[in-house]
Amino acid sequence: MKEHSPNKIGEQLDHALGQGLGLYFDSTNWHPKKVVRRQNYVRRAAIGAVAASVAGFLILPNIHPISHTQLSSGARPLAAPALSASIKQVLQQFSDERVQVINMSPVYNQYPMAIPTGHALTLSGKFALGQITGTSLVLKLDNRRRVLGGTLFAQGTPVYDFVGKNATNGQVISPHPTSVALKGTWHPGLPTPITSFADAGSYIYLTHNNTWTVLHGQKKAYWAASPGPASATHRVIDTISALPSNPQDVLLVEENASGESTGYVSTNRGRSWKPWGMGAVAFNNVVAMNHQYWAIINGTLQESPNGVNWHSLLSIHTQRWQVEDFAVNPTNPRQITVALVPISGNGIGPILETVNGGQSWQQLPHFPALGAAPSSMVMSPSGGISALVNLSNPVLVRYSPTARRWTAIAAPSNGQQVGVGQLASSPNGDLLYGSPTGTIYRWVKADSSWQAINTPANMGAGTSAPYPLQAIGNHQILAGYSNGWSIFVIPPNQGSKSPSQAQAQPN
Repeated sequence: MKEHSPNKIGEQLDHALGQGLGLYFDSTNWHPKKVVRRQNYVRRAAIGAVAASVAGFLILPNIHPISHTQLSSGARPLAAPALSASIKQVLQQFSDERVQVINMSPVYNQYPMAIPTGHALTLSGKFALGQITGTSLVLKLDNRRRVLGGTLFAQGTPVYDFVGKNATNGQVISPHPTSVALKGTWHPGLPTPITSFADAGSYIYLTHNNTWTVLHGQKKAYWAASPGPASATHRVIDTISALPSNPQDVLLVEENASGESTGYVSTNRGRSWKPWGMGAVAFNNVVAMNHQYWAIINGTLQESPNGVNWHSLLSIHTQRWQVEDFAVNPTNPRQITVALVPISGNGIGPILETVNGGQSWQQLPHFPALGAAPSSMVMSPSGGISALVNLSNPVLVRYSPTARRWTAIAAPSNGQQVGVGQLASSPNGDLLYGSPTGTIYRWVKADSSWQAINTPANMGAGTSAPYPLQAIGNHQILAGYSNGWSIFVIPPNQGSKSPSQAQAQPN
């Protein structure tokens, strides 16, 4: 038996007891003697349950049925541990009507232990707290089913957030933030949809399926074939990236039909290529900043000075955890934040941060009760973190390093929001949000206002968020659509100020 087998047995047993019977134990420190005692306990409980069921009854410790008028989960009634006294207390503050369980996702908040520390319980129904109304409620629970906080949604949009079990001590979230039109001009690019984009100095690199090109000054652009072997089939270029410190240093990554990636590196803007030193790996979310690359490789965060040789920044148990996304401080690349999820993909993992380039990591306060992990994150120069959670409606979440708290904010909308959104940021900390309708919104950090950027003409917008979506400095935004791509140029007097501020400035 392997050295950590008792730990694994304990974790599996804890999971089974918690999910199946609602039984939780204070200690998560497993060793063989405790495993034996736990197995004896379960064996006695199982024998007693079988005997009772033969007599026509099922008797389990601290479990009793609840009224269907209180809670319903399809055809299966939930046991009392799923509706603890703490949950009842919170529900009484919101509703006295029937509610329904939609989902309950495990929450992991004790890294590196891959044992759930609680759950995110999603309920639907009619909820009201004063003048605030909602259609779904997500509660963050610990392993004793005690409420640690929650978020109220109205048709998928967050409207109220609270910490603890007293729901009245929360904060209102504006469900429909207003936005004003941002003045600027769309400049059409090539009439070809692109799959990835990179800007470095005066060079712009683009990819389309298994071809790539570079734009530089007034020189004519030509699409070139991927540098991979011509004999390889069913491969596409997944991404292209370039180092701002040396714009001719380029990293191009191909993906094959099985999802594995192979990279090629050029030091002369693509005139010649050589393969990286890793072979085929799982590769995604590459970031190029200054003289360095970062990417998620085989589930963990790694960095490279040249795209050829990579080394890990975060040593995680890849049989338990994987990095979902990460964010790098644009002015201090030694500050990095990662979002972890369990390798099973089911659940919400911890958020870790390093301020010394990966020498040590600290766990940030846990992500809000939204029912899902962030799908993308960005970081501002001040260390503030913004994350996008793609639920039925995209939800934005911001972390304040001074308050040490996450806050859900509603994204602006010009209509139907159902779908997948996109998130990017400018070097000055302004946010770019691509809505599922195709409209781009800019959140101005200076005054927390929203600005709307209408979609470019003849770009096939209106059915999905722009992709890729990326800032080029603080005054240009590249957006890709189904019929091609364009660059939106913001006048210098607009800068990162809201229109009202910009108008007050002299020309």
